[in-house]
Amino acid sequence: MQPFTPHLTGVRREPRRDEPIPTFSFSDPALPAALAQADHVVNLLPGTAATKLYFDAARLAGVKPGAIFYNVGRGSTVDQGALAALLVEGRLQAALLDVTEPEPLPPDHPLWHAPNCFITPHSAGGHHDEGERLVDHFIANLQRFERAEPLLDRAF
Repeated sequence: MQPFTPHLTGVRREPRRDEPIPTFSFSDPALPAALAQADHVVNLLPGTAATKLYFDAARLAGVKPGAIFYNVGRGSTVDQGALAALLVEGRLQAALLDVTEPEPLPPDHPLWHAPNCFITPHSAGGHHDEGERLVDHFIANLQRFERAEPLLDRAF
Protein backbone atom coordinates (compact mmCIF):
# COMPACT_ATOMS: atom_id res chain seq x y z
CA MET A 1 0.00 0.00 0.00
CA GLN A 2 1.34 3.43 -0.92
CA PRO A 3 1.51 6.10 1.78
CA PHE A 4 -1.18 8.75 1.67
CA THR A 5 0.08 11.98 0.16
CA PRO A 6 -2.42 14.81 0.39
CA HIS A 7 -2.84 17.05 -2.61
CA LEU A 8 -3.37 20.64 -1.55
CA THR A 9 -4.50 23.51 -3.73
CA GLY A 10 -4.98 27.12 -2.71
CA VAL A 11 -7.03 30.05 -3.94
CA ARG A 12 -6.09 33.68 -3.40
CA ARG A 13 -7.36 36.92 -4.82
CA GLU A 14 -3.90 37.48 -6.32
CA PRO A 15 -1.44 34.60 -5.96
CA ARG A 16 2.11 35.72 -5.15
CA ARG A 17 3.53 32.75 -7.07
CA ASP A 18 5.77 31.81 -4.15
CA GLU A 19 3.13 29.66 -2.43
CA PRO A 20 4.30 26.17 -1.45
CA ILE A 21 1.23 24.63 -3.14
CA PRO A 22 -0.48 25.21 -6.51
CA THR A 23 -2.57 28.37 -6.08
CA PHE A 24 -5.31 29.77 -8.29
CA SER A 25 -6.65 33.31 -8.49
CA PHE A 26 -10.36 33.99 -7.92
CA SER A 27 -10.83 34.41 -11.66
CA ASP A 28 -8.63 31.54 -12.89
CA PRO A 29 -10.58 29.51 -15.48
CA ALA A 30 -9.02 26.31 -14.05
CA LEU A 31 -10.56 26.90 -10.59
CA PRO A 32 -13.90 25.13 -11.30
CA ALA A 33 -12.01 21.99 -12.35
CA ALA A 34 -9.97 22.09 -9.13
CA LEU A 35 -13.14 22.37 -7.02
CA ALA A 36 -14.66 19.47 -8.96
CA GLN A 37 -11.73 17.27 -7.86
CA ALA A 38 -11.47 18.37 -4.21
CA ASP A 39 -12.46 15.97 -1.45
CA HIS A 40 -12.32 18.81 1.09
CA VAL A 41 -12.99 22.49 0.49
CA VAL A 42 -11.83 24.75 3.32
CA ASN A 43 -13.09 28.33 3.17
CA LEU A 44 -10.86 30.83 5.00
CA LEU A 45 -12.08 33.90 3.13
CA PRO A 46 -12.43 37.23 4.93
CA GLY A 47 -15.71 39.10 4.74
CA THR A 48 -15.25 41.76 2.04
CA ALA A 49 -17.28 43.09 -0.86
CA ALA A 50 -15.18 40.92 -3.20
CA THR A 51 -15.83 37.73 -1.23
CA LYS A 52 -19.54 38.19 -0.47
CA LEU A 53 -21.26 34.96 -1.52
CA TYR A 54 -18.06 33.77 -3.20
CA PHE A 55 -19.35 30.26 -2.60
CA ASP A 56 -22.65 30.94 -4.36
CA ALA A 57 -25.07 28.26 -5.55
CA ALA A 58 -23.21 27.69 -8.83
CA ARG A 59 -19.76 27.40 -7.26
CA LEU A 60 -21.05 25.09 -4.50
CA ALA A 61 -22.82 22.92 -7.08
CA GLY A 62 -19.48 22.57 -8.88
CA VAL A 63 -17.78 21.04 -5.85
CA LYS A 64 -17.07 17.33 -6.17
CA PRO A 65 -20.05 15.18 -5.13
CA GLY A 66 -19.34 13.66 -1.72
CA ALA A 67 -16.89 16.38 -0.72
CA ILE A 68 -16.82 17.97 2.71
CA PHE A 69 -17.15 21.76 2.97
CA TYR A 70 -15.62 23.70 5.87
CA ASN A 71 -16.15 27.37 6.66
CA VAL A 72 -13.82 28.99 9.16
CA GLY A 73 -13.65 32.29 7.27
CA ARG A 74 -16.80 34.41 7.29
CA GLY A 75 -20.44 33.42 6.97
CA SER A 76 -21.10 36.13 4.40
CA THR A 77 -18.92 34.28 1.88
CA VAL A 78 -21.32 31.33 1.51
CA ASP A 79 -24.83 30.97 0.09
CA GLN A 80 -26.09 29.05 3.09
CA GLY A 81 -29.43 28.19 1.50
CA ALA A 82 -27.64 26.54 -1.41
CA LEU A 83 -25.30 24.77 1.01
CA ALA A 84 -28.25 23.41 3.00
CA ALA A 85 -29.94 22.22 -0.21
CA LEU A 86 -26.80 20.34 -1.32
CA LEU A 87 -26.61 18.63 2.07
CA VAL A 88 -30.27 17.62 1.89
CA GLU A 89 -29.77 16.29 -1.65
CA GLY A 90 -26.74 14.31 -0.45
CA ARG A 91 -24.42 15.96 -2.99
CA LEU A 92 -22.08 17.04 -0.21
CA GLN A 93 -21.02 14.53 2.44
CA ALA A 94 -20.92 17.13 5.21
CA ALA A 95 -20.46 20.76 6.14
CA LEU A 96 -18.53 21.93 9.17
CA LEU A 97 -19.26 25.56 9.91
CA ASP A 98 -17.54 27.67 12.53
CA VAL A 99 -19.11 30.82 11.10
CA THR A 100 -22.56 31.65 9.74
CA GLU A 101 -24.49 34.67 8.56
CA PRO A 102 -26.01 35.87 10.82
CA GLU A 103 -24.43 34.69 14.04
CA PRO A 104 -26.09 33.06 15.73
CA LEU A 105 -28.33 31.47 13.13
CA PRO A 106 -32.07 31.81 13.82
CA PRO A 107 -33.56 28.64 15.35
CA ASP A 108 -35.56 27.90 12.20
CA HIS A 109 -32.62 28.20 9.77
CA PRO A 110 -32.39 25.18 7.40
CA LEU A 111 -28.75 24.53 8.31
CA TRP A 112 -29.76 23.46 11.82
CA HIS A 113 -31.70 20.56 10.29
CA ALA A 114 -29.53 19.76 7.26
CA PRO A 115 -28.01 16.29 7.42
CA ASN A 116 -24.33 16.14 8.35
CA CYS A 117 -24.13 19.85 9.07
CA PHE A 118 -22.06 20.58 12.14
CA ILE A 119 -22.05 24.12 13.54
CA THR A 120 -19.52 25.23 16.13
CA PRO A 121 -19.62 28.47 18.15
CA HIS A 122 -17.19 30.58 16.06
CA SER A 123 -14.17 29.38 17.98
CA ALA A 124 -11.75 28.35 15.21
CA GLY A 125 -9.65 31.51 15.33
CA GLY A 126 -7.98 30.78 18.62
CA HIS A 127 -6.56 33.27 21.08
CA HIS A 128 -3.63 33.07 23.44
CA ASP A 129 -6.04 33.02 26.40
CA GLU A 130 -8.90 31.19 24.68
CA GLY A 131 -9.11 28.29 27.13
CA GLU A 132 -9.23 30.65 30.10
CA ARG A 133 -11.92 32.79 28.45
CA LEU A 134 -14.05 29.73 27.65
CA VAL A 135 -13.83 28.49 31.24
CA ASP A 136 -14.74 31.96 32.57
CA HIS A 137 -17.71 32.08 30.19
CA PHE A 138 -18.85 28.61 31.25
CA ILE A 139 -18.61 29.50 34.95
CA ALA A 140 -20.54 32.72 34.40
CA ASN A 141 -23.31 30.82 32.62
CA LEU A 142 -23.32 28.10 35.27
CA GLN A 143 -23.84 30.74 37.95
CA ARG A 144 -26.61 32.35 35.89
CA PHE A 145 -28.24 28.93 35.44
CA GLU A 146 -28.14 28.29 39.18
CA ARG A 147 -29.85 31.67 39.77
CA ALA A 148 -32.42 30.96 36.99
CA GLU A 149 -31.13 33.96 35.01
CA PRO A 150 -30.87 34.14 31.21
CA LEU A 151 -27.67 32.61 29.87
CA LEU A 152 -25.08 34.68 28.01
CA ASP A 153 -24.67 34.20 24.24
CA ARG A 154 -27.51 31.73 23.89
CA ALA A 155 -28.54 31.15 20.27
CA PHE A 156 -32.19 30.41 21.10
